[in-house]
Amino acid sequence: MMSMLQERWRHLATRERTIVVVGAMVVIASLLFLIVVDPLLTRIDRLERQALRKSRDRGELAVLAAEYAAKQARLAKLEQRLPPADAPFSLLAFMEEAAASVQIRDRIVGMQPQQPTTLQGYQETSVDLRLDGIQLPQLLALLVALDQAPYDVQVRHLQVKPKYDNPVNLDATLRIVSYAKA
Repeated sequence: MMSMLQERWRHLATRERTIVVVGAMVVIASLLFLIVVDPLLTRIDRLERQALRKSRDRGELAVLAAEYAAKQARLAKLEQRLPPADAPFSLLAFMEEAAASVQIRDRIVGMQPQQPTTLQGYQETSVDLRLDGIQLPQLLALLVALDQAPYDVQVRHLQVKPKYDNPVNLDATLRIVSYAKA
């Protein structure tokens, strides 16, 4: 077989030999491109896209880590305001003390504790407080007293309606909530 090819090569003219050599080089270059270079370029493009996506993911992860750290710090700060397990805290008693401190105890129409609920390791205790004939400065004083509580006490719901006979006096309904570790 090889001898046959050598025999044919010798019978070719110089111009034909040049055309065959150039054609063989084109075929070899094309095969080299298809077998080696093109897969490498495809892989490089894919890796660049993956690197860009990973870089974006890393940026998003950094943002999420910062948000998580901020929320953990906020949770730690809120947990400091929770009553300790060995010191019982009665929201009902606290509400009476707060009302007495701002001289509106006689305006309390109803104070009804709600069923405590436990969610994710925290017990939520709530009290519905109804006030009748209270004035706005007194209501604001009560809200300030609640805000300055030694433990975390929040006003979940506040509804205020003016009295029809005297609009200076208000009827107010509040839902006050406190949390403790379950």
